[in-house]
Amino acid sequence: MPTTISLSPNIQPDDLFVVFKTLLSPWCWSDKRINRKIARLISAHLANRPTALVSSGRSAIYRTLEALDIGPGDEVIVQAFTCLAVPAPILWRKAKPIYADIDLATYNFNLTDVAKKISPRTKAIIVQHTFGLAGPVKELRQLADRHNLTLIEDLSHSFGASLHDQALGTFGHVAILSFGRDKTVSCVFGGAVTSVDAALIQRVEQKQAQLPNPPAWWVVQQLLHPLLMAIIIPLYFVGSIGKVLLVVAQKMKLLSMAVTKAEKQGHQPPFIDWQFSSALGFLLLNQLRKLNQFTLRRQTVARRYFHRLPIGKQITPPNIPNWLRVPVRVKNRSSLLSRAKKQHILLGNWYDHPITPVTNKSVNFTGYINGSCPQAELAAARTINLPTHPNLTDEQIDQIVSVMSQARWARI
Repeated sequence: MPTTISLSPNIQPDDLFVVFKTLLSPWCWSDKRINRKIARLISAHLANRPTALVSSGRSAIYRTLEALDIGPGDEVIVQAFTCLAVPAPILWRKAKPIYADIDLATYNFNLTDVAKKISPRTKAIIVQHTFGLAGPVKELRQLADRHNLTLIEDLSHSFGASLHDQALGTFGHVAILSFGRDKTVSCVFGGAVTSVDAALIQRVEQKQAQLPNPPAWWVVQQLLHPLLMAIIIPLYFVGSIGKVLLVVAQKMKLLSMAVTKAEKQGHQPPFIDWQFSSALGFLLLNQLRKLNQFTLRRQTVARRYFHRLPIGKQITPPNIPNWLRVPVRVKNRSSLLSRAKKQHILLGNWYDHPITPVTNKSVNFTGYINGSCPQAELAAARTINLPTHPNLTDEQIDQIVSVMSQARWARI
């Protein structure tokens, strides 16, 4: 079995059964009771904060900004070394993302740079908790309160992690979640907004109620993703069968792209204005019930990496991370990724640009200025991610460690 990092890595046999059953039960796709169960379960992990489900992590940011009335002329501070999915919703709201640099020891905000970036137009700060490591959230909350800003915690990497025995997502005013295909728990597409402010969640829910359900073809496309990956991944390095199947499935629109070409060029995707699909909720509910199990396994895998590789010289975790991935910085990234691939190991390169994925057009519309965040750019040039997903075997961990023993490690 190949070692992968991003192709539905959380999906297990019981999840495949749920997906198959859901595909054969389209009359259940409009059952909103599943959404209420999911919202209650998410809230239980986040100090019982009210929760609203949305169609994706991008939708969660967009709906949050909308509920906060953030729009033209406003600024939102985000970190460089992030996914396009973070600044894009800000731009779709006609607001402006302001990029702050990171601390290489945590892959999260450099507080000094954040403070410098605050202006009279700043309305919010989004802290990412990259790879499950906590950002300086207590200090950011103080900074936000001092300047009357909204602190938004992005839990796309960190749902299930904590800081000083308090769940990440409960330090800021609002938290957003993503349940994309390679997040802590996954239903291929989905997201949520939680907040201490019940009125804000009510505004999000009211807007969501006005939106249409996703089209049936799109729902089928998402449900097919884990099923097709269960076929494609074992065949990925068998000749080129798996790779060909992946490309053909994408060309035939049987599989959706995580980020479309249109999004990379700045266009708002249609799913932003769809409701969360109850059909995907059955898979999400099954995954949420395994969140603690998944987190413990990821932490076990990370400890093995730390024990056998000099990662601790680069990273200083300020919390108990859930370790969505374990990042390392090396001077020979290309050769390591190539060597790993020859051994049927697909490692990650989040993020190989300060804003990823990137094209010339996406660089133009995101507004990132080269040289403005030097530490983020250094991380982007050298970072490799090691997988931690719950399906990773001890033998695969040994193989990854063997590959990484050839690394030329970069210092902070």
